[in-house]
Amino acid sequence: MKMNVRRIVLTLLPMVTFLFLTLPTSAGQNSDSLSLAKESQHFAFYATKGDLGVLDSIAIILENNYDRITNRLGIQIENRIKVKVYPDVKSFHAAIHHPDAPDWVVGSCMGEELLMVSPLNPGSVHNYKSLMQVVVHEFVHIAVYYACGDKAVTVLPKWLNEGYAQYEAGQVNEHIRKTVEASLRDKEPPSWKQLNDASAMEFGHMNGYGLSVTIVEFLVDTYGMDKLVSLIKEPEHIEAIYGMPENALEKHWAQYIKHEKIE
Repeated sequence: MKMNVRRIVLTLLPMVTFLFLTLPTSAGQNSDSLSLAKESQHFAFYATKGDLGVLDSIAIILENNYDRITNRLGIQIENRIKVKVYPDVKSFHAAIHHPDAPDWVVGSCMGEELLMVSPLNPGSVHNYKSLMQVVVHEFVHIAVYYACGDKAVTVLPKWLNEGYAQYEAGQVNEHIRKTVEASLRDKEPPSWKQLNDASAMEFGHMNGYGLSVTIVEFLVDTYGMDKLVSLIKEPEHIEAIYGMPENALEKHWAQYIKHEKIE
């Protein structure tokens, strides 16, 4: 099963936000410098000699998350997922055919492939820990595509797709929660529809990633993971799944973030 979009995770560490870009499908990425260096149960790792030492750690992170995520979504992935680890930001940007991309562009996924910058040389924006979160985030996108097929591209709301990937990758923390809470107190937040309809750049500028992961956290904390998984698979049935219209859920989310009593 091949995904017809490429996702790039852009992690802005000072702002603790993530940005998603859609890139054109490439006809053969420049991975000539990479070779198969390691295989685990569910992944095959391609890297240069300089990154052989980090592959065990990446494999452990992915394998430790694999069963939880695939079982939660009720999917099976028959083939090993290729994980291509590029030695630096520049070579990764060349591989995705965006040589002028900013340094925070460090990971992507397409079909059964993950591409990432080496955690040993993360560039000027990232660090070792954030790269380990990025690779889990990208695996979640692949798993979601297996769970709902083309709906992941055509129907699944952007806030749900990105928010769930961040949630499973552990990319939510107290700083993000407080930042979102402060933004909701200062002004009316963008609606969930506005988040979904925004372009990639607009989504990032409106703090779409911080907002999205708190929406997912609210839905899980309040209504449980089973309903969230149902929503991922059938996002068009949000009212039936939660027993209320989307705008009522939005209101409850805002009250949840501001620690107000949910009406």
